[in-house]
Amino acid sequence: MKQPNKLLRRGVALVSAGAAVWLTAQTADLSGAWDTLSSLHAGEGAVTALLEAALGETEDPLEDVGLEGVLRLAVEDTPELAAQGDAVAAWLEEESSAGTADPESEAPPEEAPEADGTDEAEAASSDPKPEESEPEPEPEAAASSSDLEPEEDAAEALAVDWGSVSADAIGVDNNTGGKSVDVSALLSGGMPLKLQSAEAGPQILIMHTHTTEAYAMSGDDVYTETDTSRTTDENYNMVRVGEEMKAVFEACGLSVLHDTTTYDYPSYNGSYGRSLAGIQAYLEEYPTIAVVLDVHRDALIGSDGTAYATTTEVDGEAVAQVMLVVGTNDSGLEHPNWTDNMAVALRLQAAMLSLSPDLARDIDLRSQRFNQHLTTGSVLVEVGTSGNTLQEALAGARLFAQAAATVYLDCVE
Repeated sequence: MKQPNKLLRRGVALVSAGAAVWLTAQTADLSGAWDTLSSLHAGEGAVTALLEAALGETEDPLEDVGLEGVLRLAVEDTPELAAQGDAVAAWLEEESSAGTADPESEAPPEEAPEADGTDEAEAASSDPKPEESEPEPEPEAAASSSDLEPEEDAAEALAVDWGSVSADAIGVDNNTGGKSVDVSALLSGGMPLKLQSAEAGPQILIMHTHTTEAYAMSGDDVYTETDTSRTTDENYNMVRVGEEMKAVFEACGLSVLHDTTTYDYPSYNGSYGRSLAGIQAYLEEYPTIAVVLDVHRDALIGSDGTAYATTTEVDGEAVAQVMLVVGTNDSGLEHPNWTDNMAVALRLQAAMLSLSPDLARDIDLRSQRFNQHLTTGSVLVEVGTSGNTLQEALAGARLFAQAAATVYLDCVE
């Protein structure tokens, strides 16, 4: 009788826990329900065992991200949570991938670049990792240090020949559990991305799930930190880098929106759920958007706490390297067309390599989908690391945008 009694005790306890979730959501704000759900999520195994013993296994998309049993029933019976199925799934994916790790140490370790002269560095990516949040009004663009002249920069961007790079030159760092990529086949296949004309409406959305990420302070680029290498000052965080990209794209004749909403402050947890809702709002208002660029910076932190940079030199200028991150359905979340996103990313990679063989780091293929299921043109762009300076990052952002513009312009119908 020990085992049945044990299951019965667990069942009673977890039914009570589920009731607590329901009561919290009915009597408090939605954030309280998320907090309660978070505290219970780690113990869903016993719930699953009880329900499967009684009912047998059933197909449920929420089970793929760990929401089962009484917890699932509690969500379905809570109107505020039940109405946000996508946000629940995104939030649970984030919880599973982030765990208790520090925001700066979530990605699989990578070796530090040889240029840094150390083998002690451990890479910690600021990876793209629910509550609904309406995008804030777009502010006026920050002054660009590049002083872009549309005619000159458009001509320079159009001169890039991404087709000159062979499949063998493109590296993919596969961090999934069971996905594979045939680079040659995807490059030789048809381009899955199509853009309407700029006159029809916005073609590109630039946004930042981890908006407050910032760079090493240098020269006049000094800011007030809200956390290590993070700031809400848009002149120095990822918003500034996004503005640089936007200026280049527009100089090339592309139509761009820049979502400057802060999704990761004051709370880092839940960033991807909030940015998911933000992207969906933009896509609903502007159905012509075909490309979503989630712009971040990486972090390479040594065992002694040193922040390493990923830097190359292009035409005598120090430039932060750029890494593309492509999500998949390897985590169990729905993202059936991730290979289309990979095909686009491979062409972006080839375009960057045509500008400089050291501009782009290997593509990072990940199990998480990072909201990239929303459009074929979705990709996460990591410009430099927390060890790079802002000026190096801006230089890398300009070169990425010049290379990417050639790919996007070739996709306009």
